[in-house]
Amino acid sequence: MRFIGCKTLLLDQIKGVIDEKAPDAKSLCDIFSGTATVARYFKQWYEVYSNDLLYFSYVLQKGTIENDRMPEFEGLKADLSIQDPVEYFNSMDISDMEALEQEKRFFQNTYAPTGGRMYVTDENALRIDFARNTVEDWYKSGLVSEDEYFYLVACIVEGVPFVSNTSGTYGAFHKEWERRSYKKYEVYRLSVTENGKNNRSYNCDGAELLKHIQGDILYIDPPYNERQYLPNYHVLETAAKYDFPEVRGVTGQRPYENQKSDFCLKTKAVSAFDELIKNARFQHIILSYSTDGLMSVSDIEEVMKKYGKESSFKIYEIPYRRYKSRNATLTDKLKELLVYIEK
Repeated sequence: MRFIGCKTLLLDQIKGVIDEKAPDAKSLCDIFSGTATVARYFKQWYEVYSNDLLYFSYVLQKGTIENDRMPEFEGLKADLSIQDPVEYFNSMDISDMEALEQEKRFFQNTYAPTGGRMYVTDENALRIDFARNTVEDWYKSGLVSEDEYFYLVACIVEGVPFVSNTSGTYGAFHKEWERRSYKKYEVYRLSVTENGKNNRSYNCDGAELLKHIQGDILYIDPPYNERQYLPNYHVLETAAKYDFPEVRGVTGQRPYENQKSDFCLKTKAVSAFDELIKNARFQHIILSYSTDGLMSVSDIEEVMKKYGKESSFKIYEIPYRRYKSRNATLTDKLKELLVYIEK
């Protein structure tokens, strides 16, 4: 999934720091989980706790982190003879979905040309609406368990970016259809790593959550800049919640006044980081940050040494050109940082 600051290309470096500094660790907390890329990757070795304020992130986590095996959907098999719900949705003809009442088609009525916007085509919007309504009905009828419900909603959400008429975020849509928009929307089959551990996912304020959990490794990947995440991913948030929100403006934003992150505010980022580290009951802390972030390197060092062992503090610099891609044109002065300290 395309996501601001996604750490897919940084996973090997994070693991290298962990192998060096915490070789005996048994648990890892991904406190700003986002797409759950880091949490999913490290689930193969650790008991994982993941968290994010965004509900669509929580859904992805519940579906792939807290879920510890691929759902079997016995209720659907027994009652509806549906062996594989992902295949069921993806093989269905669009004409069979037209039976869905117009008032239940929130995506089509809000984010597609029918609703005056161009995030997705009308056909793809109907496919999303049909899948989302159907899964909700199955859950309310007891045909799928909670684990199966979150897995299916996660698969629905994961499929949206593949057909979205955007540049990656959802702050605005293109005025002309991008090539990916013409692809048929499909529910994306997510993999689930089974580790037999008590993995847990949360939808909380990170600093508050850290008062109640503890473990070995805390991985922190907070927002770097002033872009709030919810307005940039409001379409995915609605796909996850499917709560028929009152949207506003040309871009159809959902309300987010109560979900703003202090890490996106220059005046509050350092104090928010201080609160996070203060509350952390984890032996090993690893921060992922960028040299163009709102917090300076000296701010980060001061806070982490305030609560950790000064002698253990270490900064790993990764040139942004190498981290982002071989063809990146960003200045060599811009770096991705991994910062470690022992609490």
